[in-house]
Amino acid sequence: MSLKHTLFALALAGGLSLTTMSQAAPKPVFGYLAKDSSFALTINGQRSIQLKQIPPALRPAIEQDLATLSRGLNRVSQGAGLKPQDLQPVLVNGQHQIRHRDQLLLALNPAWANFRQKNRLATLLDLTNQLRRGLGASPLRNYAFLSSSRAHQTGLASWYGGFFHGRLTANGERYNIKEYTAAHKKLPFGTRVLVTNLVTQQSVVVKINDRGPFVHQRIIDLSPAAFNAIGSTSSGVMKVKLTVLS
Repeated sequence: MSLKHTLFALALAGGLSLTTMSQAAPKPVFGYLAKDSSFALTINGQRSIQLKQIPPALRPAIEQDLATLSRGLNRVSQGAGLKPQDLQPVLVNGQHQIRHRDQLLLALNPAWANFRQKNRLATLLDLTNQLRRGLGASPLRNYAFLSSSRAHQTGLASWYGGFFHGRLTANGERYNIKEYTAAHKKLPFGTRVLVTNLVTQQSVVVKINDRGPFVHQRIIDLSPAAFNAIGSTSSGVMKVKLTVLS
């Protein structure tokens, strides 16, 4: 790299517009820094995602991903506008992606897993949260916020516990009210489902291990632990969207 092995790349997608005092605040500009084994994504010149001690063999792939991400962010920022809360980690057909609404910003290179010593799901969530924090949005709590291009279902979720705790579920497991499990009428046992509360937009991932609910308009029966993760059992039911993850 030139300039004493320091690269400062501002990956702009189109020119910047001038603003006046009466106009909205300037839109953020994204770039990346690469110096020896340390890389960073920048927001208005300030480091956001910071990466250190990157092995030489992995540097080209990770630098390329930072360049791609900065270009995508600039494209959105200088276009319709960037809303940090709309930055999401998305799992689509085995690809680990960072998206802004329906716009793809980055498909994560497998090299990240070798560098971070984490699986790509953990890496994807971590990178997305660093970016969200840098732009002032709240971090996402866990993989429950992964979405998918697969089938969706919308309806009411209920919960069941107490009497059923310790009893056998339909797939032969012991029901544990403290685990994130659920009953569904048709989905295969072991299916992992993203359950999103449509009022609060909080989500949780559950494993299907039982059958039910057999009440009109109810599409899933959650364990108390799963229900409380996105709402309150005192409400009895909540309107949710189901997304099949696997």
